[in-house]
Amino acid sequence: MEPTNSAETLHLRLNAENFREQLQAHPKKDPRVKSVQIEISSEYFLLIPCDFDSPTYRFGFLEKALGEYALVGKEIHQQHISTENANLTFLVPSDWKDYISAHFSYAKITYTHSLAHCLSQNEQQLTLFVQGKLAFAGLYQGNNLQLANVYPFESAIELAFYLQSIRDAFSLNWTLNPPLLVAGSEEIPDAELYQIPYVKF
Repeated sequence: MEPTNSAETLHLRLNAENFREQLQAHPKKDPRVKSVQIEISSEYFLLIPCDFDSPTYRFGFLEKALGEYALVGKEIHQQHISTENANLTFLVPSDWKDYISAHFSYAKITYTHSLAHCLSQNEQQLTLFVQGKLAFAGLYQGNNLQLANVYPFESAIELAFYLQSIRDAFSLNWTLNPPLLVAGSEEIPDAELYQIPYVKF
């Protein structure tokens, strides 16, 4: 996503590869920017049902799911997913937050996560969001969330095998319901070569 700008609001999509480049494209300490909405593309997240989410247990859930040292040097943020009555809990590196706060010192800064794009109920249709070398995926069947995942990939063939494994595991018919690529996503690399049909939302 290219950064968008209005007189007072700035929208950025940040990942480890474009972090500094995206920020440096905007004047530092610009008093005209009143709010910055930052979408984080990262593999460090967990979807926690609201019934089980509390400050007491959240840290333990994240540590168990992401690894003992995953939280070191990172801050916890949340985005409510109303369709699931759950919180998408994700990590933002502390040094990013410090740099962003210093760069946009006059602005209110809010954070969301890229996976949220994939958590919409499209029955039998795999919803995808590709950003850099990360592919976020969401899948509903029978009105129930079956998959909310991220897959880091290095090559197009790795991503193709991952998508085909989802198709096979959940018996998806790509002729009737091809994967849905949400707005703002990058294209699926070499999709035609690896026979991965998709439609854009």
